[in-house]
Amino acid sequence: MALSIIPMLAVHDAAAAISFYQSVFGATEANRMVTEDGKTSHAEIRVGDARFMVADEFPEHNTAAETLGGTPVILYITVEDALETVNNALAAGAAMLREVAAQPHGDLVGKIKDPFGHVWMIAEPLKTVPQKKIIQGN
Repeated sequence: MALSIIPMLAVHDAAAAISFYQSVFGATEANRMVTEDGKTSHAEIRVGDARFMVADEFPEHNTAAETLGGTPVILYITVEDALETVNNALAAGAAMLREVAAQPHGDLVGKIKDPFGHVWMIAEPLKTVPQKKIIQGN
């Protein structure tokens, strides 16, 4: 049996968040369930081979990052062009947390906070770094 971890992002406006992820990351929507009052209770989003879920905030079930005053979770996404993706995110309302720059582990990475309170590290793989160079002491 294959196991996986699928993040679920609680947000104040799931429809707007899905639109943001589609425009910035090229996400596609696999499915969405909406309550009678129009709130998204579950949506599955795909970016390349990865998937995650998005839902409106339901205080009895989950709490959005904005309500909590931030999030300790950082989502790391690989893209073909980090600078272009970060610029698209900024144009769509994201906040810059760290400029795009080459990192010692071999990726070009920028860090943004999306308009819904979630933090993303947007990475463009530049080269493969041998694992023994990453682990201290080896």
